[in-house]
Amino acid sequence: MTAGKGKNGSPLAVVQNEEGTILAAALILLIVVSLFLFTLVSWHSNLYRTFDSIETYYVNETTKIMGQGG
Repeated sequence: MTAGKGKNGSPLAVVQNEEGTILAAALILLIVVSLFLFTLVSWHSNLYRTFDSIETYYVNETTKIMGQGG
């Protein structure tokens, strides 16, 4: 028997004989990767929301200072 192939020579025969182990591992990996990506996108969104707030504050303060000088 060749490595990675089942009794009938098909690569899918190995997956079919695993009784759902590969499927369970794939689902767990999918959930872990999805949670990681969701966390990364949420962090990125919060970071840029903070930067936008700081920018708005400094634009308003600059406008006030320029208004007082003229």
